[in-house]
Amino acid sequence: MIIGKKRGLSPVIATSLLIALGLVLAIIIFFWARRFIGESLQKEGSAIEYSCENVNFEAQSQGNQLSIVNKGNVPIYGVEVRKEKVGEILQSEALTETITNGATATLTLSNAPDVGTKLTITPILLGETSTYTKSYPCSVDYGKEITAG
Repeated sequence: MIIGKKRGLSPVIATSLLIALGLVLAIIIFFWARRFIGESLQKEGSAIEYSCENVNFEAQSQGNQLSIVNKGNVPIYGVEVRKEKVGEILQSEALTETITNGATATLTLSNAPDVGTKLTITPILLGETSTYTKSYPCSVDYGKEITAG
C-alpha cells in the first residue's frame, strides 16, 4: 500500500492568516462602533460644556418682550425660557443673530408669562465639530432667574 504524503498548512502561513483575520475583524468593529461614539462639540478649542461656565449675561422681561445683554465674551446663540417651579420650557429659540460681547437682543415671547412669574433664562451656545455646527443648551445651573414684569 502506498501512502501519499499529505501536505498541511505550514505554521508560518497559518499564523499569518490568523493575524490578518484578527486585523480585518478589528477594523470592521472599529468602523462599526465609530457610528455610536459621536464627536464632541467644541467651542473655541475646548468642550462646549466648559464654555457655559464663562457665559455672563443679564435678562429682563417686560410683557412679552425679553431683553438680553451679553456681558461676557462667549457669544450667545439663543435662549431657553422656563417657568420656575413647573420647570417646563415656555420657549426655546435661536435668536435672529448671535449676541456678541456687549450686544443686546430682544426676543418676543409667544406665550407671555403672568406678571410676577419667576422665569429662568438659560443660554444656548453654538458648538462645532470637524464637520458641522450644532446648538447646545447649557444646563439650568448656568441660567439667570428673573421675574416677569
